Formats: sequence, structure tokens, C-alpha cells
Amino acid sequence: MTVHKLPQLEPDSCEGCGLCCQGIGSPVLLYQTDERISGSHPFRPDGLPSALIAEIDDHFGGLRRGEEPQEHCLWFDPIQRQCRHYEWRPQFCRDFELAGTACLILRQSEGDD
Repeated sequence: MTVHKLPQLEPDSCEGCGLCCQGIGSPVLLYQTDERISGSHPFRPDGLPSALIAEIDDHFGGLRRGEEPQEHCLWFDPIQRQCRHYEWRPQFCRDFELAGTACLILRQSEGDD
């Protein structure tokens, strides 16, 4: 009897997942106002709404990357299991590729394979 190994199907959507937003702190902390920076902010995207900047500044109060709570990102919505401000996500989040190695490892570890 020949056993054929079928290829694993890769996820075709991030919808309802959010595993990449958990246990990493808040990459959006990089957008925080820093009084030592003069001129344009090196990490903020042009046009980032002032309400989102205020949310970040109010939430983190001067913490540095690695000092913030690690449970999940500030912008992660645990009910919808998605980013609340996806269009403004930092480069770190943009580099997390759907069905990439890190994505598949997280999904396997959570039994979502």
C-alpha cells in the first residue's frame, strides 16, 4: 500500500487569527513621542492621526521598547482578533508574512493547522 503525503494547506487569510499580535509587546510604542527627537519622527508614518499618537503617548507614558506589557499589542482587538488600526501598523508588523515561517509556527503551536 502506497501512502501519499498531502501538502499542508497554508492559511489564506489573517482574519480571526491575531496570533502574531500576542506575546510581543506593542510595536506601536515606536510611534511614541520622544522629546529628544527634533524634526520628523523616524518611525511614525506620515499622516498618523493625532488621536492615535495621543493614545500611544497616554498608554505608555515614556516606556521604552521591551518595558511595555507583553500580553498583546495595544492595537490588538481580542474580540475581533485583529489590529484596530491595521493601516497604520509598524514595519515590524508589515514584515510578518501570512503563511510565512513565523506565521505557520505560531499557528501550529496553537493547534490552528
